[in-house]
Amino acid sequence: MCNLATVSIVKKRAPEGVIEAIDLLGGVNKFFVPEDFVLIKPNVCGGVPGKVGTFTSLEVISGITSVLKNKVNRIAIGEADSSMYIADRMLKENKIIDYLEELGAEIVNLSKGDMEEVPVQDGYVLESIKVSKILTEATKIISAPIAKTHTTTQVTLNLKNMFGVLPEKKKARFHTKIDPILSDIVKTFPPTLCVVDAIVGLEGFGPFHGEPIRLDLIVAGDNAVATDAVMANIMGFDPKKIMHLRLASEAELGPINLDEISIVGESIQEAKTEFKKSMQEPFSRAIARIPGLGHLFTHYAYENAVKSWKKKMKETQIKV
Repeated sequence: MCNLATVSIVKKRAPEGVIEAIDLLGGVNKFFVPEDFVLIKPNVCGGVPGKVGTFTSLEVISGITSVLKNKVNRIAIGEADSSMYIADRMLKENKIIDYLEELGAEIVNLSKGDMEEVPVQDGYVLESIKVSKILTEATKIISAPIAKTHTTTQVTLNLKNMFGVLPEKKKARFHTKIDPILSDIVKTFPPTLCVVDAIVGLEGFGPFHGEPIRLDLIVAGDNAVATDAVMANIMGFDPKKIMHLRLASEAELGPINLDEISIVGESIQEAKTEFKKSMQEPFSRAIARIPGLGHLFTHYAYENAVKSWKKKMKETQIKV
């Protein structure tokens, strides 16, 4: 790579942190032109309702949208259904529909409407990916994940966030080869800009059972792999030991070595907040080989997490 990937680290909450993080990368005009149709892909269907740190916050999503307003031709916020949720419900519950439509953004369920089969060039596993035509029509993609630990992939950041563009509800069947599949998806649909919501993340037994952890950070980058490598470092992980990042780097999708990344704003040392690691589930990939079982396993873990969270909130209210 001739030019270093650039990642900015800003210790501010949204929307100010979002604006500053993008400015440090060169500003919105560096990435987008007036004719662009920009799809923003947040993590909206991958957490526990009401539990801060499990979904991309409305403040970060609206901050990105505000930066783009009047700068591009069309903006859409897109999410697909998951094993636990229908995207329409979560986009409504998180107030994304009401708030962002006022900013002129379209809200789309990537599991509905016309689909298109897109070939994967020299992929690890996939030969093609079936996705919403909205995704193929977009001229640029912004990935906006929240920083969390994960029982299967250690961390869930930009690469794992893009897994959420797959339209089918029972995505767990892909967990048999989740690491190379994440690389194939990002190779086919590389985000132009990545904005990680690390204001409040999730540590421990993620992506559902973990505990919220406050960092008050926005981490943005012009390459998904590099941005994940920096964020993983901040969380206390070695990117070289995270399989999907290593595979993506070997596929030349981006660097995971810090000396190949230009870091601006705060330093990793200043931003570092050691996350409690998630217990790695040894059976998740094997279970996914059995049709339907992976979906049930994921849903069971989610239901338990929801019950645990509701119980904790009830106990907290009683103590107060």
